[in-house]
Amino acid sequence: MAYLYDVKVKSIDVANKIAILDIDTIHPDAMYFSNNLAFAIRLIRDAALGDSPIAKSFDMNCLFDNHWLQENVKGYITKCELNAVRTSGETEIKNNGKEAYWRGETDTASATITVHFASPLWMQHLNTKSNWRSSAYPAAVEFVDRAPIDPSNEMSDFSDDYENSGGWILVKSETLKNTDSLWPKEVFIPIYTEKSYRRSTKLSGADLNKSTLEELLFKTVFALGRNGIKTFGILVPRGDDYYSVISFSNGGYSESGYKIPDLLTLGASEFNVNDSAKAVRFGA
Repeated sequence: MAYLYDVKVKSIDVANKIAILDIDTIHPDAMYFSNNLAFAIRLIRDAALGDSPIAKSFDMNCLFDNHWLQENVKGYITKCELNAVRTSGETEIKNNGKEAYWRGETDTASATITVHFASPLWMQHLNTKSNWRSSAYPAAVEFVDRAPIDPSNEMSDFSDDYENSGGWILVKSETLKNTDSLWPKEVFIPIYTEKSYRRSTKLSGADLNKSTLEELLFKTVFALGRNGIKTFGILVPRGDDYYSVISFSNGGYSESGYKIPDLLTLGASEFNVNDSAKAVRFGA
């Protein structure tokens, strides 16, 4: 997906859980600004690194799931305001009864928005020097009012016990395409959820070898390729010294293939046992 916006933090008020962002368009398809909460959380999540609380709290795949957005966004962001639009043409901010927005036909445009967070930890990855690019866009869903998601419970009580954690479901291998004799008859696959998963181990360099990868087969892993692409899913064999990570989404899955030299890091994942709200399932 192409980047649409260049985003900078204008100011931060941690005590009041507010961040003010300046947004510049960098793509001709980006002539749109909104106070839509999906637009805001996509902007914010695009700035997050893997060790920040919001990055650990939910997987990027959640942002493509309208049901997850509807049920969970207000646990992270309580409000977004579209304050101003700057362009050589029309700058009027309109309101359709559901959101305030600006749409125009011009070469460049800028906007300022204010994002209100449910907890200061969800803005911990931001500071006044933060600058990043984003592919954010709104979602046409009714965001459900809910209690703030408590970050203090987000980073604890994780388990790698597939059978008892509730974070995976068991499926017949024959229901997945391209299975072969190397596969067991049943495998556990991840259920994407509100509190999601995190990496529990990290292998790199000489530790990435056939022996260590064999130990992770049919388990849920995070992979980072030398091409910079990150993948989350189950590790499966595809031939001599060749492996795939199968990533699951609502109703289907995709696959990324790797030879060992293609991998920068690989690690097993663990699941938050306190999570009970299943947002996305596959095969059940």
